Amino acid sequence: MIAVSLFAADMVLVLMFRDHVERRFDRELSDQIEELVAAGEIDVSGRFQLTWTPVDPRFNRPGSGWYWQISRGDRMVAQSQSLAGMALQPPSMGDDGLLQLIGPAGARLRVITRPITLPGGAEPFRFAVAGPVSDITNDVRRFSAITGVTLLVLGIGLVGAVIFQVRFGLHPLTDLQRSLADIRSGRAQRLPEQYPAEIEPVVEELNAVLDHNAALLARARTQAGDLAHALKHPLMVLAQQAREIEGEAGKLLSSQVIAMNSSMNRHLSRARVAGPGGAIGVRTSVAEIFDGLCFSLELLYRERGLAMDGAGMVGLYFAGDAQDLEEMLGNLMDNACKWARSRLKVSAALDGRWLRIAVEDDGPGIAAEHREAVLARGRRLDEAVAGAGLGLGIVCDIAEIYRGRLSLEESALGGLKALLELPVAE
Repeated sequence: MIAVSLFAADMVLVLMFRDHVERRFDRELSDQIEELVAAGEIDVSGRFQLTWTPVDPRFNRPGSGWYWQISRGDRMVAQSQSLAGMALQPPSMGDDGLLQLIGPAGARLRVITRPITLPGGAEPFRFAVAGPVSDITNDVRRFSAITGVTLLVLGIGLVGAVIFQVRFGLHPLTDLQRSLADIRSGRAQRLPEQYPAEIEPVVEELNAVLDHNAALLARARTQAGDLAHALKHPLMVLAQQAREIEGEAGKLLSSQVIAMNSSMNRHLSRARVAGPGGAIGVRTSVAEIFDGLCFSLELLYRERGLAMDGAGMVGLYFAGDAQDLEEMLGNLMDNACKWARSRLKVSAALDGRWLRIAVEDDGPGIAAEHREAVLARGRRLDEAVAGAGLGLGIVCDIAEIYRGRLSLEESALGGLKALLELPVAE
């Protein structure tokens, strides 16, 4: 818009200046005609004569482009020395007016003609004064160059001012964008409140949304925990009573109680998961979760003397809730501790936008044809090992909520390798 406006302004200025130069040029030609008329007279013999000639030296230099002539009918009665015997041939000599024609040496001329009847004369004389169009063109060209450069500098200054104004004026929005990115990546929990008055209402509303989101998640988890606590005791009573009932009825009741317990644990575990749509911008240190789980599992399995190794987890962050990562990694490490002979290893690495956590043990492992089966909830290959068979299924469910996945492979330690892929935080 600045470029278009300045271009239009330049065109208008040039046209106005050209009009001014042409009117001034025409006035100069008219003044020359008036001087010639004032100098002309008819003597007693009826002949035309000039009592003096114009003093402008341009009319004395041959080929200067400035000419005058006086004619009567088809007869030339007087002319300037600059014409050097040639004559101006206007297209029409009948009317007074302004016209352009090609003069001596092919120069374009601007000519004013005027019929004048002098005292003592019966027939009018035709006075004509001409000047070069190049004088007008050169003046306009110089003015156009000056205005062009001036408006160009002005345009650059205006564009620079607009850029500065936009950058300076929108800088708070850039800061707001960075703050939102920090929240999404987990580097901050709320927006800072030091913003201009125009943006403060937006910041307050966004912080209110963040606080409300966190409160909803906390309340949902609290309710899920309360429900689990309320159902745990009645299910234990039903399970005990089922074991005391003999026959098919007891077996049926026991299986239904186990199914109820498994279903409750499954849905409660999903309800407790924050997931990517939970608390915005949550990030969790993998190393901190691993250290906490190692401390708990070493106490739980201290009589077995298992060696727990960790590698590559420092500086890596999971783009999700700490309880979710603790639930997933805790199930995998607990499963590895149950089957390991003497050692388990946990390692983490980046793979593009994904965090790959591997939990390996030196136990008996799982045959390739059975690996899909053990990922189903409640499926166990060895009933002698304590557990409900829900651990790997819960890990799969939580990983899928985060658009990740759990896969089982053969470990280099000789046992099973559980590979967990999760989104990584910046």
